[in-house]
Amino acid sequence: MFRERTFLFDAMARHRVGQSRPGFKVVLFGVASVVLCFLHLPISSRQALAIPGSGREDMPVKRRIPKAEDPAVFTTDVFIPLDETIRKLDVLLQDERVVFLRAGVASGKSTLAQHLCTTQPSKYFGVHAPLAKDATIFEMWERKMRAAVWGQNSNVKDKDLQDMIRLIYDNDQVLVFDECHLLFACPEFHEQFLKKPSCLKRRPMVLLLSAASEGTDQQGRTYLTPAAVTAKYMWTPPIPHANELVDQLAEADVYLSQDAVAFFMDFCAGHRSLFIRSMEWVQQKQSGDSTRWDLTRAQGEVSQAWDTDNWTETPDDSLMGKLQTVRAIRVNGAFSDPQSIPQQFVDILCEGPTAGMDANLRRKLTLVGFTLPVVPATDRIPEEFTPLDWAKLGTKYGVANYMMASYYRQALAKKRQLTVDVDRSPTSCTDLLLRALPYLLFADVVAIQWDKFGIRSDVSQEELPFEVHYTHAAVRELKRLVGNTNSLESTTKGKVDIYTTLEDGSTFAIEAVMSSRGATSIAKHRDRFESASMTNYAHAQHKCLLIIGKCGDMREIVGKVRDGIEVVGLAPNPSHTGYYVYVKRQGEKVVDFHIPCDGVARGFSWKDEEPFFEISSAQKFKYIEPGSAAPQRPPAVWVCQLGSPDGKDFKVIGNPFQVKGVLANVDDLKEAIEKKEKLTIAASKIDIYSKEDGRWVKEDKMSESLRFRCLSILGCRPAVRADCYGYMLPAGAAGAA
Repeated sequence: MFRERTFLFDAMARHRVGQSRPGFKVVLFGVASVVLCFLHLPISSRQALAIPGSGREDMPVKRRIPKAEDPAVFTTDVFIPLDETIRKLDVLLQDERVVFLRAGVASGKSTLAQHLCTTQPSKYFGVHAPLAKDATIFEMWERKMRAAVWGQNSNVKDKDLQDMIRLIYDNDQVLVFDECHLLFACPEFHEQFLKKPSCLKRRPMVLLLSAASEGTDQQGRTYLTPAAVTAKYMWTPPIPHANELVDQLAEADVYLSQDAVAFFMDFCAGHRSLFIRSMEWVQQKQSGDSTRWDLTRAQGEVSQAWDTDNWTETPDDSLMGKLQTVRAIRVNGAFSDPQSIPQQFVDILCEGPTAGMDANLRRKLTLVGFTLPVVPATDRIPEEFTPLDWAKLGTKYGVANYMMASYYRQALAKKRQLTVDVDRSPTSCTDLLLRALPYLLFADVVAIQWDKFGIRSDVSQEELPFEVHYTHAAVRELKRLVGNTNSLESTTKGKVDIYTTLEDGSTFAIEAVMSSRGATSIAKHRDRFESASMTNYAHAQHKCLLIIGKCGDMREIVGKVRDGIEVVGLAPNPSHTGYYVYVKRQGEKVVDFHIPCDGVARGFSWKDEEPFFEISSAQKFKYIEPGSAAPQRPPAVWVCQLGSPDGKDFKVIGNPFQVKGVLANVDDLKEAIEKKEKLTIAASKIDIYSKEDGRWVKEDKMSESLRFRCLSILGCRPAVRADCYGYMLPAGAAGAA
């Protein structure tokens, strides 16, 4: 009955009452009134839709957990509320007119589009893209828009595109393009409304949704986000108040307390598809037992079920097995086989976000779900719509989420023997800690225990693990990444939580304390480093007090600790998908930054200029067995010399030439150029550039694999295929321009 009623009102809405056919409004209002006399709408999710006298008035409605990759239906499924999102979006659209929201694959973009167009069908019109082969054809897009605005059976098909755009504008309505990167391949069509039509005072409202910012056509030409689209945002679907979901989940036989629901949302990084799959696992674990899991029970169950080193062997019905069915963790299509994973993604996976990607490659990696633009993190509640100009030079792209990074590091290590090199020479305790933090995931830190209620997490009054849990996890990782690391247990010389000795004899002593223990306890831990009898503390060359707690007043706590040693505050988010780090600089001045748990060891160093510190990757790609995606190495690489008279614009000097040999990376290319040109300077002094989006960009990573490019970017012999790079000599060197 509900489905029939939905179709009826959808048909009514699609005829756009009163918009194009005056005189029909009264008739339709009468029909609607008659229909409503025989229906009563549900006033709660537990009340059935019914016809009076049918005997079904009090039947409870059971919700279902939607299938993987299916948009959730708010009337029948467990549906994460979107009311606040829509309210904010309405304001954005009124102000900006054309809004582009980007988010990762399977993150809820299609659910948002469908929800807007089904709950407000007289305001939001979903324009479905034509087939990929037709994406460049104006008439195909016009036909799709006509179907969305007028309806399939309308008798007003003689209206042209400008009539439709004017109608949308006059009635304050919105065109919705899901997978909008397909739209970009037809500028002739989208320029009709993304730019301001001459006959209108403002642009019509348009909502664009996609994971990718570039489209392509059948010939391989790439189309960037149109310049007219200036309101560009990364969409981070907000974690709703847990009480909005507790009752819905119970209707699907999933029984969790509010803080347990909030934990799962955090654990899944706010990713809606991952959250829904985790609820499917809880439903299976509870098997109809209506006893609600509280926070510690939920944490304990997840920790027990998690094994970071065992993604590829986990059963299909396990938590990790269910999560990896989502494209947000394991991509499908051409890259579903680990043998086909492209090297460029491997580099990002091992070394962290990069700005050095070709536009076409960037589109492919983003479209399948591998990468997303990196949004700067803060210790404040993240904005749902974060402005980001992803076309800006230097915008970095990283692995889409921490679970994907964890999955592919393990899968590629097992299937293709992926290995990395980590810098084993930290220069400070902060630098040392940043080697380990990206590896300290939830299950690696949280300890579990059993009691009469089942599995539970062992947590402090701050609902965080204790100091010992963090330090033991850090010791395990630092031993693997850096070398000789232990905890010292001498009752006379000092029980140091983390003690590292490097090959050159440098020693690092780190003492940890929970912020909740108070200022007096923190001061006592600080004083251990100045106790003459506690030589394990006093004689260490690098000393650090590590304070662990929640963000809140962490900056103030760190700033008040007495100087003389390093002081670091550590504030993990609730599910340990990342850490906010606070480092005391001098006096009460504190710098802060965010370290994601993406499996990429970081480095820390102080600088003389703002922001006074630098975070860098301390990890490099080392080896992976060649896969099916690895291109055959060309017999030669084409290069040309570059000059830059003004230090900004580049010009090609002379003719391109070939260098030959086994050229695995940028460092090899430098040596080959030095040998070929018989240069009088060391190869390390040569700067290598590649072209990206029409600009010469310096290659900073010497281990960067050489990319296969077309010689046409240098403007000569476009039919020849080769790797094309530019090189520049230092000023004053023989042959320098």
